[in-house]
Amino acid sequence: MEENEAVDADIEDDVGKFVESYASFNKVVNKIQRQYLTLKETYTRQSEELQAVNKTLQSLMKENRAVTEFLNSILSSLSSGVIAIDNNGNISHMNPAARKILGVDEKELNFGDLLYSDVMQPIEKPECSALEALRQRRNVENEEMKVKTRLDTAVTLSVSSSLLKNRGGEVIGIVEMFQDVSKLKRMEEQIAQMKVLASLGEIAASIAHEVRNPLSGIGGFASLLARDLEDDPDKKEMADKIVEGVVSINNTIQTLLDFARREKLEKTTVNLDQYLNILLDEFKEMNGFKDAGNRIQQNLRPERRISVELDRRLFRQVIFNFIKNGLEAGGDNGYVKITTKTMPLSMAQKEYGDGLQLSGTETLAEILIEDNGSGIDEEHLEKLFSPFYSNKDNGIGLGLSIAWKIIKAHGGDVNAESHLGKGTKFSIVLPAKTG
Repeated sequence: MEENEAVDADIEDDVGKFVESYASFNKVVNKIQRQYLTLKETYTRQSEELQAVNKTLQSLMKENRAVTEFLNSILSSLSSGVIAIDNNGNISHMNPAARKILGVDEKELNFGDLLYSDVMQPIEKPECSALEALRQRRNVENEEMKVKTRLDTAVTLSVSSSLLKNRGGEVIGIVEMFQDVSKLKRMEEQIAQMKVLASLGEIAASIAHEVRNPLSGIGGFASLLARDLEDDPDKKEMADKIVEGVVSINNTIQTLLDFARREKLEKTTVNLDQYLNILLDEFKEMNGFKDAGNRIQQNLRPERRISVELDRRLFRQVIFNFIKNGLEAGGDNGYVKITTKTMPLSMAQKEYGDGLQLSGTETLAEILIEDNGSGIDEEHLEKLFSPFYSNKDNGIGLGLSIAWKIIKAHGGDVNAESHLGKGTKFSIVLPAKTG
């Protein structure tokens, strides 16, 4: 009996301990469940907050992309060039207009590898360059600077630059905006030249008329005197020289009048090569080169049909002038070579840079007239089309000025290249049609 009571007591103790352990376990489980619920609520709340933050970030990223695309669109559509560089002179951005003006291929734009000095080499006013402005920690506003581009051409740029700073106010680079004003500068020079030509023309015409009237009387009396002195050869020779001098002065006066005259163009459409062939045959006939055609070498193909609109009479004067000058430059062994070709406007601008002022046509006809003369140095080359400038002993310096005026009146332009000892090449370009 006592043994059974002892067993029952042990069982009760074990049950009691189990009950206590179970109760304690329940407490732990309930605590864990409460903590779990709390964590779940915290997770849910933080998850909602995180989703809200993500939505805000996504919205900000979308707005940032939109702003970036908008800014890039603005930069891409600008006709002005824009370059941004860092403190080391590395290009961090260059818009399409800048690439076009400076002749930079898009494939070269591995930003960080391309230096500002690689694409922009100042020739005049280097203190206005972005690099110099960055070094001096200053801005530049509307300054003109002449630079050499990747195309090896010189262009005049109107530049403005502004320092780039971070939020702390530290300079991290500079951005430069520029426009190619080469054409504008050349147009200003040509307008100034035209004004000078007009003024000189009026003066020359006035003087020519004043001189021509008494000169005609002198010539007439000298001719009569020469006729009456047939029996006195010495005196007759002097009278003849007076007549020759009057003729020479009259020719000069006529040149002055041609220079002053504002002719109305009477244009017709011509096959350029065919027209030049006729002119060259006429020139050879007039100057006794009929059997010495090697002095005028021509590479013309009338079947090519380069059509241009020009005044046949006036343009004849232009071609004759260039051929005559070329033959005289080469002396007894001188020759000229005439070639024609067509080219798109973009190619002409690339080839001649700011050497020509052209617009308003997509296709150009080019007439090349080359001689084997002694050449012209750079100083004289710049003055070649200026009125009353001549490097000939007896020249009055109006032939090329008149030719220039006629070419400009046809909507074209002319460029001269020369190398001492190797000759000179004139490039005449005109609006054209091909067919």
